[in-house]
Amino acid sequence: MLVLSRKKGERIRIGDEVVVTVPGSRKGKVRLGLEAPKDVAIVREEIERQPRDRPSRGERSGQRPRTKG
Repeated sequence: MLVLSRKKGERIRIGDEVVVTVPGSRKGKVRLGLEAPKDVAIVREEIERQPRDRPSRGERSGQRPRTKG
C-alpha cells in the first residue's frame, strides 16, 4: 500500500484518467473528490460488503449506483 500525505486542494493522479482531490477535512474526517470515466466503478468498500438481499441507501432513495457498462 502506498500512503501519501496531501493538503487541502492537492491532487493525486492514478493512471491517465483517475484524479483524487482532497477538498478538505472536518472533525477528523478527510473528504475525497474522485474524478473517473463513467465506465470506472467507484464503490465504497462497506457498501460492496453489504449482503445482496438488503438494498443499499442509494437504492432505497432511488439513486442509481455507478456501475460498469
